Amino acid sequence: MQSAQITTSIPILPSETVLPTQPQNVEFKNSLSSRINLFEGFVDQSFSELANPYQPVMPLMQRDSLLGANSYYNSTVSRTYDPSQGHGANNETIHLRSQQQKRKPRVLFTQNQVNELEERFKKQRYVTATEREELAQCLGLTATQMIQTIPWGAVVVSGCMVVYVIFLGFASYSPSFENKNVYGEYRAIAGNYPDLYRGMRSDDSSPNSSDTPVTYDPWDLCDLPKYDVWDEEIIPYVNPNKDPLKDCDRTFKPFTELKNSSWSVVSPNKNLECKTRCHRRKSERQNEISKWNFTQGPVDCEFLEAVCSENKEDVYGYLHSQVIPKPPIEKPKIDTAGLMQFDVFVILLDSLSYSQGKRSLPRTLSYFTNHMDGVIFPYMNKIGENSRPNGIPIWFGKSLEKIDRSLFDEEVIPPDWSHKYFCKTFKDNETNIFSEFHDYGYRTLLAEDWAEGTMNWPNCVGFDKPPIDHFMRPFQNAYERKGQGAPITQKHLKGGKLCRQTHNTLLDYMGQFINAYPDQKKFGWVWAIDLGHNSENGFTHADKDFHNFLIEHRKKLDNSFVFLLGDHGLRFGGVRNTFIGALDVNNPFTAISIPKVLRNATKILEYVAENAKNIQSHYDTRATILDIMKYQSAKSFTETEARQFPEEKGYSYIRKQPSTPRNCRNMPIPLEYCICQFKKSKVPRNTKTAEEIGKALALAVNTQIEDGNFTDSCIKMEWEKTLSLEMYDHQFKGATLYTVTAQMKEPSKAEFKSNVKIVDGKIKVLGMVERSNRYGKTADCIKSEYHRPYCYCKKQNG
Repeated sequence: MQSAQITTSIPILPSETVLPTQPQNVEFKNSLSSRINLFEGFVDQSFSELANPYQPVMPLMQRDSLLGANSYYNSTVSRTYDPSQGHGANNETIHLRSQQQKRKPRVLFTQNQVNELEERFKKQRYVTATEREELAQCLGLTATQMIQTIPWGAVVVSGCMVVYVIFLGFASYSPSFENKNVYGEYRAIAGNYPDLYRGMRSDDSSPNSSDTPVTYDPWDLCDLPKYDVWDEEIIPYVNPNKDPLKDCDRTFKPFTELKNSSWSVVSPNKNLECKTRCHRRKSERQNEISKWNFTQGPVDCEFLEAVCSENKEDVYGYLHSQVIPKPPIEKPKIDTAGLMQFDVFVILLDSLSYSQGKRSLPRTLSYFTNHMDGVIFPYMNKIGENSRPNGIPIWFGKSLEKIDRSLFDEEVIPPDWSHKYFCKTFKDNETNIFSEFHDYGYRTLLAEDWAEGTMNWPNCVGFDKPPIDHFMRPFQNAYERKGQGAPITQKHLKGGKLCRQTHNTLLDYMGQFINAYPDQKKFGWVWAIDLGHNSENGFTHADKDFHNFLIEHRKKLDNSFVFLLGDHGLRFGGVRNTFIGALDVNNPFTAISIPKVLRNATKILEYVAENAKNIQSHYDTRATILDIMKYQSAKSFTETEARQFPEEKGYSYIRKQPSTPRNCRNMPIPLEYCICQFKKSKVPRNTKTAEEIGKALALAVNTQIEDGNFTDSCIKMEWEKTLSLEMYDHQFKGATLYTVTAQMKEPSKAEFKSNVKIVDGKIKVLGMVERSNRYGKTADCIKSEYHRPYCYCKKQNG
């Protein structure tokens, strides 16, 4: 988190403004649909997802400068036009003229009658015939005079016009009075900022509402980050032309083919001698491998290795995949009669942040947000340091990291599963999202392009018998593990002759899964790890692949729920020293598209667009997937109210979410990962305080190594210098909070980042200590994933 908040603003003027027609005898209501109609002419080019018509965009506005406008938006009080503003205040009588061409005699009213009519109008815009007669009798008038002299409809329409014009002019031009921040131009996402963010009330009933301060605690708020994804400081780290496949042979075609469970040689080269063998899963790290088969024809496995030789030298290796469909599940464990079920597909790109997705995947996101009406969530917050503590909460609903609440004098929330339990115990008996979908009659798929994967790295047992119908692990074992695949096979995805990478194999398998079950419900999850795990520029060249996948399978995907996710952002490299890079690591990409049949028939898109304006977490994504599977499906996706699902930590974002404030204190998000922005000031790094905080950080790292019993393998870290130190402007119960990044002495040169608090001169490190530079293979002497970031092995290989 950085102290500077990027909030530069520029005015956005509508190219065409159309006042929506209001039906007669209908009040002007402060509803979402009315907001969409009012502002459908405004376009925010900074956020391409807002091209989606279900994501209303309002003119750019700064929170403080638009108190009046925003209170108009937020208030539930109906707005009325005060007729007294259109009459002379000092006139004893009011002269009203009929709108007919023929002139009629004037009717004179006393000032008391006029005042009574005005007061009645403020309370009630429309009256029935009976109410009109009673009011006339009370004022000493006839009912005919009431009808002839008070043009109620015209007054209401005029009042709406005046309010709209005043608001439009103020909202359009007020940003021009704001100074621009040095970080560039920012265009806000549509949405109502909570009044507490302003420190002001917006209660229209209070005559001095704009002058009444509100006392609040910044820790109970969430000031969301505002920035340009193409900010100048990020440009040096972005290379859109990087393409590891630029030198591959795009004319090369595979020598072999697997089609309809039969393999054949398709190369015209008659000198080739080709053979194949099947790979099936024996365990998480080992395949059951058949003997080599030289006869072309039928095969009964999903993963087939092909090797061709010429003149007794291997010249070609290839791994084929196919999905062999299983029969329908006749009697699911859960009675699905009456459920409205849809396919669900998840594409997760490891280390993809929100801003990185916007920069790297323009074609994919353009298609996703426009054709598929997808909604992007700019404020997704990770809940763990790396892949596993973010993925496992979605799959199992269990936390793997503690949540340190000591800043608030609250108890530390321990993880649901300890590292030992997670790694040393098979998870077959634990309820997970794959087994639950299967219980609801779905066929399931999981494909990762890493042989260790989310469940196993570096020495965890994972599943004994995976509760998954189609699991791609044998493919990865054959490709990566020594002795599992032929040497030439294990080279074929490394950018040589074949213009093919591991993410292509995942998309191929997912596509085969989609086609294999035209009449059965499906839940598929692919997790692409290789592309962006180690690079800011790993995704750009693959944009066309994801774009093509969405187009190729558009008919199926248009009738499905589709999630595009990241687990976290890029965790290493110099980009983390920038504001955007420091934010990215905690701000994974998230977007969702719902089935076309639900887009207009339900209010789901409205709720998704509204919830996308608030901070969310992976727990909310899990709740959303469960909602699709269990709860909304039972109500034909018409349920709208917020709902707490049993034993779940999040709230579905395809319905309303609770009105309680969403922030890192109320939500299960560790403070060290929180994307909410707090005011901070930079502190000199060469002070005694900076040194003591840096040493406290080194001590916390060494304590982790001691607790893991790795002191014999790992060196003791020693503080060398404090790289950055920022102090939060707001104290909490006398505690001063800092964010620190410190570098250790050689040979490790390790860099660590954490939050610390100082109370009565005592320094306490809060939550997880995060490794902020790459450690590579320097910790290979230990196998604990949790402790590896803190370790530099005493004995280094090579």
